[in-house]
Amino acid sequence: MRLLRILMFLLRLVFGVTYILSGFFKLTDPVGTGLIVEAYLNTLGIGFLRQGAVAFGMVLSLTEFLIGIAILMCVRMRVAAVAGLVMNTFFTVLTFILALTDSLEECGCFGEAVHLTMWETFYKNIVLTVCIVPVFFFRKKFRPVAPVPAEWAFLATYGVLALCCSIYSFVNMPLMDFGNFRVGTNISAKLDDITDSDNFETVFLYEKDGRQEYFPLDGLPDTTWNYVSTESVYLGDADNMLFDMTLSNAAGDIVTEDIVNSEAPVFIFTVLRPSKLGEDYWPMVSGCVDSIAVHGGRTIVAAPVMDAVMDSVAGRYPELRRAMVFGDYKTLISMVRSNGGVLFLHNGIVVRKWAGWRFSSEDVSRTFSLDSEELTARETISQRLFYEVSILILFLVIVIFRYVCGIIYGKRYSGKQ
Repeated sequence: MRLLRILMFLLRLVFGVTYILSGFFKLTDPVGTGLIVEAYLNTLGIGFLRQGAVAFGMVLSLTEFLIGIAILMCVRMRVAAVAGLVMNTFFTVLTFILALTDSLEECGCFGEAVHLTMWETFYKNIVLTVCIVPVFFFRKKFRPVAPVPAEWAFLATYGVLALCCSIYSFVNMPLMDFGNFRVGTNISAKLDDITDSDNFETVFLYEKDGRQEYFPLDGLPDTTWNYVSTESVYLGDADNMLFDMTLSNAAGDIVTEDIVNSEAPVFIFTVLRPSKLGEDYWPMVSGCVDSIAVHGGRTIVAAPVMDAVMDSVAGRYPELRRAMVFGDYKTLISMVRSNGGVLFLHNGIVVRKWAGWRFSSEDVSRTFSLDSEELTARETISQRLFYEVSILILFLVIVIFRYVCGIIYGKRYSGKQ
């Protein structure tokens, strides 16, 4: 019996921690989670539902988070075990189908924090299924930790706090930024890496008896193999292959390297949806241009396309017309998760980011008054401390709750779930 209890604890630990972290990472970046959900919807042929992708992503992540809490805490096990098995079974089947059809490159199950291929995700889900199935069959054997109202109240409290964090991240900036443009990222080095010819190898695809295989130039097969194609394989950092910062000017010329390698500090205003910005936004940006120039900086206004709104802005503010560049919507929202948000770049390194509604001309003077390296270090350390402390507190509260309930109720409580 003791070995069974230890086994159940280990299974709950693996499943619970995985679901908690998966849900939590996605909750702290709801816009990024919305993009992941949108990719799934498009792949499944129901892209018309993408308007609700962010909301659906928040609900799904919150559900995943609370299931993980419940399983790990051993509260409301009859409900949690069923919900965990249903959710995990669904995603196991889904990832298997998507992996077979090679429909998506990544699962996005941990947001931007951890990148897994669809096959890696499928194997992960198999392990989680192995964990949750025994818990499901023994769900009626788990003794409640506390009275029913107390258990539900604990889950509700965690749910409300997690939802508040997610809403804050949606309105402002992600509380935890693991993206390609997080503060401290050396964009210049990334661009050099993915354009360096030494990081690529030419391989040749051959076929024999219905089987295809790649061969290097110095290891070509015999004449029984049939040549199919020649491909270039990237040998550098795999994460850099996901990096994209293609920006072009009105003439269609690529200006990414010119911006990233600029000797002058660069403020990039990312305009995701021009029509959704308030009337006071463009006068603010126009006012910042002179302030940035006075401090020896450079202004860039990045938008998806030159639509009617941007054309009107260009007509009213000639200084902004000269600063306009264009890029893919996904690229821009990867840079800053906020419509009208601002990214400060110095020496090719992301120094700081702001939500659009929180930025003002005062931030320009304040930023230039500080040393860029010191500011980058401060922002990086601050964010790292935040997510490390947040995760520590998250699990510490769980341990404390279990301990307190054990003292208060212990053997005296034998209520039913």
